[in-house]
Amino acid sequence: MARTDTPPAGDERAVMMQMLEYVQQTALFKVRGLSQEQARHAPVTTSPLTNPASVLNHLRWNEHYWVEVVLLGGEDRAPWSDERPNGEMDDGLTLPLDDIIAGYSEQVQLTRRILADLDLDTESADALSDFHPNVRWVIAHLIEETSRHNGHLDLLREMADGSTGS
Repeated sequence: MARTDTPPAGDERAVMMQMLEYVQQTALFKVRGLSQEQARHAPVTTSPLTNPASVLNHLRWNEHYWVEVVLLGGEDRAPWSDERPNGEMDDGLTLPLDDIIAGYSEQVQLTRRILADLDLDTESADALSDFHPNVRWVIAHLIEETSRHNGHLDLLREMADGSTGS
């Protein structure tokens, strides 16, 4: 699938969904082709969990949380807990990169299917304090979160093998 940020139509939903797809595909683009060692290399010594595998795994579970848990009110299946508050990041140090890529890819597809059936104004089933984000807010947040981490992935990839660019 070619990555593009150009939507097929100019309406709000098409623009938001195309931008989300673009940043999701960019995250995958930044980790594909790395070796296991490169995917787990954390060049920032004060942040041993800041490596491509952990960041991509974080993005997977971040999407799960916002779409399946907050929007739909479903069960939180993420690997974090009181004992392992950074479980999704920790798992990036042990899970095979192919499994992390497959897990994120599956989550991306599930996210798209779920969001396709929801009106942008639909409020979340689960409240965050007194705030019930709507679908529009969640999509915007996923774009922001994924974009921010794509900046990290861009730098981590360049440090891993010298690859630069989009």
